Formats: sequence, C-alpha cells, structure tokens
Amino acid sequence: MISDEKKHRFGRQILFSGWGVNGQQKLGAAAVVQVGCGALGSTLAQLMVRAGVGRYAIIDGDAPDLTNLHRQCLFDETDVAAKTNKAEAAGAKLGLADPSVKIKAIPEVLTAANADEFLAGHDLVLDALDNMETRLIINDWCVKHRVPWIYGGVAAASGMSMTIIPGQGPCLRCLFPDPDAAEHAATTQAVGIINAAPVVIAALQATEAQKILIGSQDLVRDFRVLDLWSGDWQSFAVKRNEKCPCCGKGEFIFLEGEE
Repeated sequence: MISDEKKHRFGRQILFSGWGVNGQQKLGAAAVVQVGCGALGSTLAQLMVRAGVGRYAIIDGDAPDLTNLHRQCLFDETDVAAKTNKAEAAGAKLGLADPSVKIKAIPEVLTAANADEFLAGHDLVLDALDNMETRLIINDWCVKHRVPWIYGGVAAASGMSMTIIPGQGPCLRCLFPDPDAAEHAATTQAVGIINAAPVVIAALQATEAQKILIGSQDLVRDFRVLDLWSGDWQSFAVKRNEKCPCCGKGEFIFLEGEE
C-alpha cells in the first residue's frame, strides 16, 4: 500500500482510469535511468520524477551554457556561471519537487566501457541524447540484457520517438539499418531548434515510460514523427528484421569496447 501522503500528492493521476493506486505503487517501486539531460532530458526528468517514480538516475557529462537556456528548462544563468554539471544540477532541483524520489546524478558520458555500471539495475532506459553513436550503445546493451528503452530525438521543429521492447519487436537497428547514415541526421548545431519540440517529444516518451512501469497494455510501439511547425504527424509500424545484426543475430558491435 502507499501512504496517505502519496495518495494525496498523486490523487489526480490515481483518479485516471488507466492508472489507479496499483499503478502508483508500481511506479513507486520502479528504477529508471535517463541518458542525457539537455532539451529532451530537462522535461523528461521532470515528468518522471513528478509522477512519482521510485528511483531515477540521470547520466550527463556536460554543463549548461547560455545557448541552452531557451529550451533546457531545468537550468538557469546561475548554473551557467558556476559551470554546474547538468546531471547534478537537475538532481538538486528535482529533489525539491519530490524529496521521496531517490535521484542519482551521474556526471559522466555513457560509453561502451561504463554501460554495464550505469545502466544495470534499472527497469527502463530513457534516451534524451543528441547523438546516434551513444543511442546505438544503449540499443545494444538493452537488447543484450532485455531491458526496454525509449528512443527520442529532436532538431529544428521536428521530433521522433519509438518504444523498444527487446524480444517483443524491432530494435533501433531495425529502424536505422545503416548506422553511418543515421549518424549524419540533422543536428541542432546545423538546423537549430525551437523550444516546444523537445517538450512534446519528452511528453510522448514519458507517457510510454509510465505505461511500461505501471503495466499498462496500451503501449504505442510505432515510430512516431512530428513537425510542430507544419503540423504534420506520422506514425509507422516498424517490423522486426530477422536478419538485424543486433536483435536478429545477437551481434553487439557497439559494446565491443566495453572491456
């Protein structure tokens, strides 16, 4: 059972028919790790922590700068001046929203060498990155260890997301069979970004994450792409590739440097 204080704090989401007290209990017992805490991660972390997830780890080796502040809503000019690590700044501020959530700040960059150390022991991995190389490490690790993860990416006014459940459908390599081509996708440094785009994508990711953690059967597994500027919204069913090097053949080439 959950305490009366938590029933009061989370009363509005407990009232939601897809959630309930049982869902809140499951969320409170869950452990999640988020990789990256920039534009996507600032909103994603807030949504997950404020919803009442039990343990939440944030991995990011960077510090915010002035160009981040229009879209990275957990940071301000004091963090920029102090060169505070993003994961540590986020952890401190999120701890004020709900002190009962056990937040762990990991001021590091995720690599093949530290993936086991940082990702193990979590029920779900959330992608809030801005590069494909690290996402492919996450994909390899999650498929290898059968841990669900949620991909998200944003640039300009567009964003995309897909929920990946290893062993029950496609992985990121099924969606992007050519990693080299995927790595050259548009970046915010090249095309810019508007601040509403990561908020929307983070909301999609958080919703699917919460469904997974409370045991909902209503998961959206499609690859979703949207453009806030034009209003276009597309959803594609991605088929698992039986010959996929990762989930089909069990070749985890992006983890080869882990030893």
